[in-house]
Amino acid sequence: MKKSQKRNLLISSAKPVPESGCRDIGVACVQALENTAARLAAAGIEANRTESELILAELTGGLRSELFLRRNDRLSTALTTALEKIVRRRENREPLQYILGHAYFMNLKLAVTPAVLIPRPETELLAEYLIKTAPPAATVLDLGTGSGAIALALAFERRDLRITGVDISTSALRVAERNRDKYRLDNVEFLHSDLFGRLGGRRFDRIAANLPYVTESEYLTLMPEVRDFEPKLALTAAGDGLKLILSCAAEAPEHLNSGGGIIFEIGLNQEQRLREALAAGGKFADITVVQDYSRRNRFVRAELGT
Repeated sequence: MKKSQKRNLLISSAKPVPESGCRDIGVACVQALENTAARLAAAGIEANRTESELILAELTGGLRSELFLRRNDRLSTALTTALEKIVRRRENREPLQYILGHAYFMNLKLAVTPAVLIPRPETELLAEYLIKTAPPAATVLDLGTGSGAIALALAFERRDLRITGVDISTSALRVAERNRDKYRLDNVEFLHSDLFGRLGGRRFDRIAANLPYVTESEYLTLMPEVRDFEPKLALTAAGDGLKLILSCAAEAPEHLNSGGGIIFEIGLNQEQRLREALAAGGKFADITVVQDYSRRNRFVRAELGT
């Protein structure tokens, strides 16, 4: 539906329409916002006001900032019906990103489906680090690419980079390819591979490893949005959540160019074991932990020793 068509779903209250027969011009936008926020709050959703605004902005084809100016506009029957469908799904704790079909990551608006994890704001730090530190014309490997968020953000911001994104899920790769084609990023390729399995002897200047790290016990405590809707394969790993990460740490030196580096996203209390594993191999130096916005130890990065 085009934006102009979406806007026509709103009927302005500037000229009241007389009631006749079964004609229904719906509630005012401000009341729809309040009703939606109240229902989402009752369903246990903390950011209920923000989400109600996002939903109404999406349906009307406008911006959140415009809703205040249009607060007295009345919703058409078609829009009211669409709103009800979205709210019911969200009350069931289905992630809003899946309902709307997209999520934002840095400067990109990416398609997301239940085949991929919803990109997290914290992961933007990993992408930003690589954007700032990757050498000119560097080659980058994105392990567990999912929707392609990291790979595509790098390709979008650094057109000189050559990025390879891999994932074990063919369904996820289809979503990543769709996002790549949307932005016409010809400096990204996506491959079906279990970690380094199908890469042969290829080497890279940088590796981004955003791999599953949630333990089975942690998985049971996750919010319904994550536990009941996002792909478990992309979330959990055996061995206290570190099986894939430690396997990657052991193999990575054979896939890095001289002077190359790797950065991992990790879970709670995993940094020490990963640092020890990287150091024990004898190939990595300058192993450091990086915190996220909430000062949680979120990343471990390391560079090949000289």
